[in-house]
Amino acid sequence: MEIKKEFLKIEKERFVTFMDALMAIIMTIMVLEIKIPAVETFTDETLRQELHKAITPLIGFLVSFGTLTSIWISHNDLMKDIHGITKQFALLNFLLILVSALVPFSTALAWGYSTTSLAVFIYALNIFLLSAAFAVLYGFAMSKKLIPVTTSQYMRVKRIIGVSGLVLLVIAMFFSFLNPGFSLFLTALIPLSHTIPIVFAYKFKS
Repeated sequence: MEIKKEFLKIEKERFVTFMDALMAIIMTIMVLEIKIPAVETFTDETLRQELHKAITPLIGFLVSFGTLTSIWISHNDLMKDIHGITKQFALLNFLLILVSALVPFSTALAWGYSTTSLAVFIYALNIFLLSAAFAVLYGFAMSKKLIPVTTSQYMRVKRIIGVSGLVLLVIAMFFSFLNPGFSLFLTALIPLSHTIPIVFAYKFKS
């Protein structure tokens, strides 16, 4: 069923460029939370001590950067096949950006206070909402027939990983109050799992 032309109110190329720019800004902002060591007496020893303190925030940056990268790749796959952009679809995209914009804050909070249950819970919740927002976006595009029905093995694997990731993040939220460190470990598995279909995409049947 073709989409009626009166609903195609937004130019696809302009919309995709705008969304990419917003995501790039959000991903860049995160690195600002990794502070340059501030010490009165700057020696090799004091620098090593300060850099050691920055390890956890750096890991958090890499995990969140990887998570946003996987979201961007999935969004690119979605936009590549979409027939047209409706205003309703655009609004759901801005919901995705809204949740994404909170990632630098929740990353700095959780990985800066990695032993604090509430901080880790907020981060796990943020990543869960990010994944859920994309799932809603994808589901809307399918239900409105904005994208073609695909039977490719690559997309099936991505959907399985996406659903599994949501379950994993629910578990991470639960464990944030029992073992914050383990909860952060579970959230770190999200971007790692999404690299599987990307790295081995050439092996999947179309």
